[in-house]
Amino acid sequence: MTVLTTERLSADRLAWWRERHAAHGDRYGTWAIETIADGRVVGTLLLKPLPGRDERVPTTDIEVGWHLHPDSWGHGYATEAARALVARELATGTPQVWAVVSPGNTASAAVARRLGMAYVGRRTDWYGGEELDAFVLRADA
Repeated sequence: MTVLTTERLSADRLAWWRERHAAHGDRYGTWAIETIADGRVVGTLLLKPLPGRDERVPTTDIEVGWHLHPDSWGHGYATEAARALVARELATGTPQVWAVVSPGNTASAAVARRLGMAYVGRRTDWYGGEELDAFVLRADA
């Protein structure tokens, strides 16, 4: 795959997310994670209502998520970016924020725990019933 194709696919995906969450203003969406030192994009951060089992109708459960390039793992970028976004969302009155992690993804589970999220077990409530490890951070915690 060429860089141009990758950039085009990335731009298309971001446009799709912007359109999907346009009614929410800047509250939900997908954002680039950039390094402070040089502005290099190292991954993405998302905040959005989790899709239900049908994957079409959003639930009232709010998800925070992160995806980083492997070269950027282990530097704290996901934790720092997600911590700020979760604090902003909880300040709006949202009672809790979720992170869902593919079983075996120990790095993402560690990020969720560093955010203060509690592991609540494996659930199938979202993403078409996919079995995912669920973490939650409650505003009153």
